[in-house]
Amino acid sequence: MDVLLAILSLFGLYGLITVGIAVIFAATRVVNLAQGDLVMVGAYTAAVVTGPAFGWRAVLALVATAPLLLLVERLLLRRPLADGLATMLVTWGVGMALRQVVELLFTSTSRAVEPPIAGTVTVLTTPYPAYRLACGLIALAVIGLVLLVAYRTDWGLTLRAVADNATMAALLGTDPRRVRTVAFVLGGLLAVLAGALYSPVLAVNPTMGFSLLVPVFFGLLFSRPGALGTAAGAALLIAALSVLLRVWMSDVLAEVLFYLIVIGVAALRSRPWIRRFSSWLSRIFVPARAS
Repeated sequence: MDVLLAILSLFGLYGLITVGIAVIFAATRVVNLAQGDLVMVGAYTAAVVTGPAFGWRAVLALVATAPLLLLVERLLLRRPLADGLATMLVTWGVGMALRQVVELLFTSTSRAVEPPIAGTVTVLTTPYPAYRLACGLIALAVIGLVLLVAYRTDWGLTLRAVADNATMAALLGTDPRRVRTVAFVLGGLLAVLAGALYSPVLAVNPTMGFSLLVPVFFGLLFSRPGALGTAAGAALLIAALSVLLRVWMSDVLAEVLFYLIVIGVAALRSRPWIRRFSSWLSRIFVPARAS
């Protein structure tokens, strides 16, 4: 049970970030390399702003970051939208700028955030830190809400239409630019929320988000644009793999093997049987479209 609870907690973190970057990629075809640094922004907001209650600090992080995301999308990403490499470099530069600004203001020393819920809870005779369990449940609820919006609302249908064929969606009356803006802001805010929510269980420092990029990209390997359910499923696989490896072996060896597996999957991604497996996985996690 302890392993299952650990997988749930880690899935909450990876799921928020992965679904967020999948939302952005679906609408804009931008691989947001600043996604991990947005996690750092949310975590630092929770660590530095100590006056309000913890929940209000998370809200403050979202409210303060939304205009920044809007400016980045409007000023930096719209012009080079057709060039995938250019957009990746732009988001990489935004992430570097965020790291440097935070390090300049708060130094590189790691900070700790006091969890708002102390103690442990017993789940089927297994004691587990109460706040870690709360993190996992809250994140799971948010991920479920995002998937519900994506597959059961008009905006979700519009997002998937832009992901499949932006030109056709525009001919049918949809403004792809507006959808891209909303998707970029929403995807970035999911990362900020992950950082604020998980700040009490992470070491808060300027480089904390960089280590989250590789696990998140693993999720994108098994996703296609608009397939947010597949991205969430991949995040669950990532969390389970990471936790199980650390149960079976030392942290250092587990991390090495984890990255070897990620590299191996990336190398095999173009193989025909992998593509068939991805298509099969998409049919499981992605609801069938209405005819």
